[in-house]
Amino acid sequence: MRLLMEGAPPRAKAKTMSKPEPTPRTPDARLSERLKKRLFLYASGALLVLALGVGLSVVATLFGQLKQAEEAGLAHIAETRGLAVGEWYRRALDLARQVTSRTRIREELAAYNAGERSLEDLAAFTRPKLEDAMNLSGEVVGLTRLDAEGRPVTSVGTPVPSDLAESLAEPSDAVRFSRPAVLDYTPCLVIAAPILSRTGQRVGTDLVVMDISRLLDIIEQGRNIRGAGTVGLGYAAGQGVALFPDGPDNPPEPTLSQAEALSLAVAGETGILLSGDEVTAYTPVSGSGWGLSVSVNERELYNPLRLRLIQLALYSLLIYAVCLIGLWRLLRPLTGRLLLHASELESEVDAKTATLQSELDARLKAERALHLAHQELEDRVRERTGELARANEELREIHTRLEGEHEQRKVLSRDLINLLEEDRREVARELHDHTGQLLTTLRLDLQAALESLGSPDGCCKSQLASAADKITLVQRDIKSISKGLRPDTLEYLGLAQAIEALLDEYRAATSLDIHFFHKSVPKRFDSQKELALYRITQEALTNTVKYAGASRVHISLINRDGRLGLTIEDDGRGFDQAAVAEAASRSSSLGLTLMKERMVQLEGAFHIESAPGRGTQILAELAIGDEHDA
Repeated sequence: MRLLMEGAPPRAKAKTMSKPEPTPRTPDARLSERLKKRLFLYASGALLVLALGVGLSVVATLFGQLKQAEEAGLAHIAETRGLAVGEWYRRALDLARQVTSRTRIREELAAYNAGERSLEDLAAFTRPKLEDAMNLSGEVVGLTRLDAEGRPVTSVGTPVPSDLAESLAEPSDAVRFSRPAVLDYTPCLVIAAPILSRTGQRVGTDLVVMDISRLLDIIEQGRNIRGAGTVGLGYAAGQGVALFPDGPDNPPEPTLSQAEALSLAVAGETGILLSGDEVTAYTPVSGSGWGLSVSVNERELYNPLRLRLIQLALYSLLIYAVCLIGLWRLLRPLTGRLLLHASELESEVDAKTATLQSELDARLKAERALHLAHQELEDRVRERTGELARANEELREIHTRLEGEHEQRKVLSRDLINLLEEDRREVARELHDHTGQLLTTLRLDLQAALESLGSPDGCCKSQLASAADKITLVQRDIKSISKGLRPDTLEYLGLAQAIEALLDEYRAATSLDIHFFHKSVPKRFDSQKELALYRITQEALTNTVKYAGASRVHISLINRDGRLGLTIEDDGRGFDQAAVAEAASRSSSLGLTLMKERMVQLEGAFHIESAPGRGTQILAELAIGDEHDA
């Protein structure tokens, strides 16, 4: 302090100098510089440690969660491709079974096996039937029929190589698939479908040559996923796996990671495999013994996450640099003022004891204020830490919800496929059990009428009348089935009139008091949107009749500025929405889920309100643009 007093020139003398000269750096200036540097280093170090601690904890947690989300998305892509391949596999089985189910040529083959037909007669009779069967689908490029001993009877289209025919000619009552092969420059699969008699005895085998170009297109559509990703479809080949061929030349060879993933998929496993610089998701193709894999380069999958984290780090560094600049600008005048006050106090210590005491009191107040500021800073740090913890918890909840939605989508996809198959079985059962029986009795009536024509009286009026009645019943059944699949009123009259016709049916079949109001509805617009609103109305009325116990239903269909809104409201018993949603997620009931899914697929809005004893209100809204038709 005494050095400061001695190095400071008198003020009065400084004022009398006409031209001040620059003074050399004194110990005061050196002390001021050292003090500023130390304060700056201590404060910047504390800020750096705090920023690094908080940033590393947040970045590590965020990167792990985002990495899991990316891998879950890759697994979903693999499962979606696996479902598409499985659908192609089931359709190929259906085509093969349709070829073998033709009764007449099956009976002729049984007669040939019994020695009642010659090979030439059988071939002449069978060839046009097989050509007609081959036209069932453009994917069937060849058919070869074998007798019960595995000998070829006749063949049309692309021939089956002898080695494949011998491997598939072994007696078996199950449908079998050959390995992929290139026949006539076309990648193909040969399906061996057993031909069974009415008694269930195998009388021969049909070798159906399927063009797998469509299957390869399904795989090709998945290539170049997320940059350098690839999709592979493999099957068991000896001790390893082989990929389906892309074309007639150079069949592809799987990479080491792809081969390992396909081996696990063929064994029926599903998961994510990390090998080298590749991330591979694999899944089995249901019911086929095949496996599907989706491989993505590790850099292509995770680099976007790394870039985001680098951006976050750069922003943090920028904020840190701004804080350092501000700290430096704050310390420069502060240290100068501290030194000036120290010089004045040293020079006037005897004359200003009271002033020193007041300064000490002010210093104590400043220390208390500093303590309060420090406590406030700690509170703010704790508050910010709590906010970061809550944000971390919210991220976990979002991740859990995304996983739940992912599982719900998987269940919905499976239930939709099962529903489609159930509808197909129902149509087939209706055609076989009812319409088929009517056609059989119709044939008997016509035969009886034909025999009556040869009798002396030649009277066949009753048989023809019966046949006419059965034809009427068949027409009604076919019309009913067709209407269930696609309402004809929607095709010809538009949405409003189709709903009106549907409501007339419910009024005639139930005691419901149904009111329908529509305004400014175009006669025709997008057919998918028309069908979606029609099906929602149909499903809502079905639920009302089955479960609601309602007496009155109000339906409105109103177009407001290009958005068409459908409202369905009943006075039934209502239901607990949370309980119904939880029960629907554990069962195969799809009513409300399908309504919502139709709106989601068409980018519309769907909302339902209900409570026990308060009825149910359903609102569906779609954008139809400026489509108008008077």
